[in-house]
This record gives sequence, structure tokens and C-alpha cells, in this order.
Amino acid sequence: MFKADRYAYELGGAIALYAVLVLASSTLMHRFPLTGVAALGVSLSPTLGAAFGAWAILRALWRMDELQRRVQFDAIAIAFMGTALLTLGWTFGENAGLPILRAGFVWPIMGTLWILGLLVARLRYR
Repeated sequence: MFKADRYAYELGGAIALYAVLVLASSTLMHRFPLTGVAALGVSLSPTLGAAFGAWAILRALWRMDELQRRVQFDAIAIAFMGTALLTLGWTFGENAGLPILRAGFVWPIMGTLWILGLLVARLRYR
């Protein structure tokens, strides 16, 4: 059975690690003239926290029962397709003057659509 408290602990720890690494890498990059591999390593270090977050989400999915997995699958599919359509459309809109969509905005779009997808999927399986 899915344990929400275990998931919250795992995901919360990953988010905390991510936040610490973002602050640390930003501070290091602004205080020291890092270049090359050192700059790349420090800049990419927050992805370690993000990877632990992804692992926590995946572990939570594995612990869910079949109905919960089906709801999550639908929500993730909605988020995937919605993000693909929004980013594709935005890319075409850049030809008409929209600002360039930075890759860092893709996850917040996908996360928001995942939440909306959960609402839709939960209504569907009521």
C-alpha cells in the first residue's frame, strides 16, 4: 500500500537538498571566478537534488495500487501531451515575436499540467 508519509519524507528531503544546492551553487558562482569543468560541475550540482526527487516520485508510483497508478498514468499522459503541445506552439510563436522559451520553464509547465491532469483523472475514476 502507498504510504504518503514515506513519500513526503523522501520528496521533502530531495527538495531540501535541491534548495541547498541551488543556494550553494549560486553563491559559489557569484563569489568565485569559476570556469570550465569546475563551473559546469557547480552549476549542475542542483540536478542531484532533482534526481533524488525524480527517484522519490518513481518509488511512490511503484508503491501505488492499480487504480492509483492508472490515475497517475492518465495525469502524466495529460502533462506530457500538454507540455509537448504548449512548447511546440510556443516555438512556432517565437517566429511571431514571442520571447524564447527557456528550458527551465518546461518542468513548471509539466508540473502544473500534472496537477491539472490529476484533477481530471480523479474525476474520471470517481
